[in-house]
Amino acid sequence: MHGAADARAAAGRSLAAEVVISFGQVCLRVNGSSMLPSVWPGDTLTICRTDVATVRPGQIVLFRCNGWLLAHRVVGKAGRPGEQFLITRGDCLSRVDPPVSSEELLGTVTSIVRRGRRITPRLHLTFYERTLSFILRHSERATSVLLRLRDVSTHNNVAWRFLRVLRALAVKNPA
Repeated sequence: MHGAADARAAAGRSLAAEVVISFGQVCLRVNGSSMLPSVWPGDTLTICRTDVATVRPGQIVLFRCNGWLLAHRVVGKAGRPGEQFLITRGDCLSRVDPPVSSEELLGTVTSIVRRGRRITPRLHLTFYERTLSFILRHSERATSVLLRLRDVSTHNNVAWRFLRVLRALAVKNPA
């Protein structure tokens, strides 16, 4: 059963890559936490096709890496004209990724949708984000706690809304 799920996930990644290549844009839901605090699990990214020459340091790009799709921030460029590579790293990761070639690059992240709000990705992290990123980079426990706190606040928010709806219904329909 686990093999079938892996095959479906691989097919989904391949399909998403083909969509952005063929149609120039794709929206994908984030599963990982390597880009905390800029991108959270559950966020939806809009990716637009681009080439290596137009990408700037600080942008978040989507690329293929060993059968996976990764969305990481560009920290630099390498190579010579006509054969440039991107140097990328997840915001809360300590190591850079292998250089990204033009064949592996799928596009840049143009927007992030989080809890119904559209966010334009910034080229530079704020002081708060840099500090949090540093902490997360050096502590898996901090990452775990941060994700749990977010889950608790999300569930409490949902529960609070549910209670407000019940109260409103009780006022409209007294027993």
